[in-house]
Amino acid sequence: MGLDPLYRPRFGRRVALRLGLIGISAAAIGGTVTRASAAPQRPVGPTYVRYEDLYVLGDDLQAVANRVTGGRILTLPGGYFTVRDFRNGYFDGIRLGTGGAAECRGIVGSGPDTIICVEADTATRDRGQRFAGNQLTVAGLPGAVLSNFTLKGHEQNGMIYSGIVVNGCPDAQLSWLTLRAGSRGYAQHPPGETFGINVLKSPRVTISDSDVDGRDDTGARVTASPIGWNNTTDARLYRTYCHHGRAGMLTFYNVTGIYTEDYRCFATSSGTGELSGHGINHEQSQGPITHVRPSLFVHGTYSRAPGASASQGLHVNLANTRQDLTEVMIWEPSWDPGPGSTGMFAINIPDHYEVAGARNQVRTAPTVVHQGRVLLRSDHPRSGFGDKDPDRYFSWIH
Repeated sequence: MGLDPLYRPRFGRRVALRLGLIGISAAAIGGTVTRASAAPQRPVGPTYVRYEDLYVLGDDLQAVANRVTGGRILTLPGGYFTVRDFRNGYFDGIRLGTGGAAECRGIVGSGPDTIICVEADTATRDRGQRFAGNQLTVAGLPGAVLSNFTLKGHEQNGMIYSGIVVNGCPDAQLSWLTLRAGSRGYAQHPPGETFGINVLKSPRVTISDSDVDGRDDTGARVTASPIGWNNTTDARLYRTYCHHGRAGMLTFYNVTGIYTEDYRCFATSSGTGELSGHGINHEQSQGPITHVRPSLFVHGTYSRAPGASASQGLHVNLANTRQDLTEVMIWEPSWDPGPGSTGMFAINIPDHYEVAGARNQVRTAPTVVHQGRVLLRSDHPRSGFGDKDPDRYFSWIH
């Protein structure tokens, strides 16, 4: 996937060359509305097999997936597809690939009314620190596919759990997913941090056209970080909305090469301390890092909006104890107000960030382009840092 060729250019070639845009589809930068692809229909063909053709009376979803052969992808009609407890694979509700349904390369549903879940209050084991496991894990499957279904979460005897885990699956494709309280967590850092979708040691994974909602059926926020990439390369995220979480944020930890396009977030955290969160978090990651048209609405204390939380999260966080970050580019963001009287776009460089005794090494400010203009940097904690024109400056906060 790439930038939509139908977007009109905002930059001439001379400006694009000066900004370093040539070579990353500069003609696409500057659009404000994404043209998403049409919602898919249930696929057919030799690489797919229907649930109805494998189901035997009494089967749960894992049992049906276990019958898939030939590296095919299991397709589901609308309806509920459940398992009890986290007892497949390694503390998984459903497991595909290594340690599970070895020849099932993925699952594709028929839309949001295809609902997958671990049944409520069926968790019986604690993996440690009141963690029950993962609802759906795909492991060791190059080119795995998860698409066009809802992953729903339920209370699990007071334990937390993750949603989807993609582990050791290069080139996996995740699309048109809806998570509704798909994971449970209580903090923006371990052990309370869980992920709705966790991409682990899986290079070149793409997530697109998905919605991660942290609320349960009562409207209560119950999830931690919506999506995380961990210990991998070439992360790609398109047209995805993460919102109404209890704690946390979109996170890239130890990732080389990050590209997002039309990522939207709203209130992925709900308070201070463990319940806080930024718009996008980068830790121990390195470039190139490019975010195109991110919409980052933290909805915290700085936003001064009705119903906002006490979170003091900022729009972007950059932390790396190993090296400076010199290839960070943010094109045409939109945001709710950050610190200061004018509400500038706010980038956090936490001086206190420390790993194994080493402190944050980030010193180079990213390129931030807003309304066709490269924004200048306003340094905190200097007097008046937050009072400048947000169409000309972003705030750089230590």
